[in-house]
Amino acid sequence: MKKLLFSLIAASLISCQAPKEKQSEQSSEPTVIGYEFNDEGEKLNLIAGDAAITDIYLEYIQAHNDKDLSKISEIDMDNIVIRAANGALINGSDSHTEQLDIWYNANNPSWKVKFMVANTVQANDGENQTWLTTGVDVVQSIDGNSVTSHHILDVNFVDGKVKELIVYDRSSEQE
Repeated sequence: MKKLLFSLIAASLISCQAPKEKQSEQSSEPTVIGYEFNDEGEKLNLIAGDAAITDIYLEYIQAHNDKDLSKISEIDMDNIVIRAANGALINGSDSHTEQLDIWYNANNPSWKVKFMVANTVQANDGENQTWLTTGVDVVQSIDGNSVTSHHILDVNFVDGKVKELIVYDRSSEQE
């Protein structure tokens, strides 16, 4: 009986010991989160990007909601390119602010950020590109009705400024 009791006590003490932590090898290589194919069909790594660009983007969206064309222009690169969902192409910061001013007056749009994913394209020539893929809801007044559309944007940042915007959208479901 004493042997059984001793065995039970020993087993319970052993089972209470903290498990040894496994040593894992940490790689200094960036984590590949996907791929992009360039115009030549080359497969380029997409890696997790610098989340600090989300702060710039949130400031940019706030400037849009505040209708602060001066602030938007500060965050735009002078040669910004915007590829709108309807096929329109806007070249340059001045054209961007002009188009926004017209849109503000006609439809009073507002933006609500739904998600943001920072990523970097590892180019074969060593010139990496910094992108943010983001989803926003845009609410605007059309013919006196509040209309929401859902936008996905790919936003290219260079030196902390917006270089390119590619916009995709869909309307909300009709109830």
